[in-house]
Amino acid sequence: MKLCMDLHTHTISSGHAYSTLHENIAAAKAEGLSILGMSDHGPGMPGGPDAIYFRNFKCIPRRYGELRLVCGAEANIMDYEGRLDLEDSVLEKLDYVIASMHILCVAPGTMAENTAASVRAMRNPFVRILGHPDDSRYPLNREEIVLAAKEEGVAIEINNASLHPKSARKGGRENILELLALCAKHRTPVLLGTDSHICDTIGHFEETLKLLSETDFPEELVLNTRPENLERILERKGF
Repeated sequence: MKLCMDLHTHTISSGHAYSTLHENIAAAKAEGLSILGMSDHGPGMPGGPDAIYFRNFKCIPRRYGELRLVCGAEANIMDYEGRLDLEDSVLEKLDYVIASMHILCVAPGTMAENTAASVRAMRNPFVRILGHPDDSRYPLNREEIVLAAKEEGVAIEINNASLHPKSARKGGRENILELLALCAKHRTPVLLGTDSHICDTIGHFEETLKLLSETDFPEELVLNTRPENLERILERKGF
């Protein structure tokens, strides 16, 4: 399976990542990607950039030779109401938004609370991707999540970093396998993301691709396979 885009990547602006935007662009080109997304953490993450950082993306070119750059954010879900750490006046200026739960931003709740937070975040009209809903520290009703994503036209992320042996997230492999089974069952699109915090991992989806192969996951449900799917993501049209 050939993949053309990686929309979950971080630069040094996230505070705990280690590469510049231009280093990430060079890495994406070297991996043969046609689309790169910049999705630095919102200000709710310790060390993350202030909201003004996301207001100035107009100065960044969106083409680097054959590579298209899209500029977004990984917004942090801050409570069980699904509120994000960036105001709508900022979110509306971005190309796309990933909404994710992080231990440093919101304490794990019950399954009902975590699920409600995720579903409510997906109902935010600026959210395009639900980030790494695969962490056992946040119990989720994943079938409810998958059905809500399909209804809202939001992509479910299959996060390669969750499969790293030193990942702080728990239960990545079994939870991703559950997500893949549910997404196949309900025909809900997925987006593979590297969650790169250094340029060396951009475009490297090896672990997630292994799981797709193991489960015989339908290629047509993987949004990364065709450049034109980017517009479906940006417009929340799903399939």
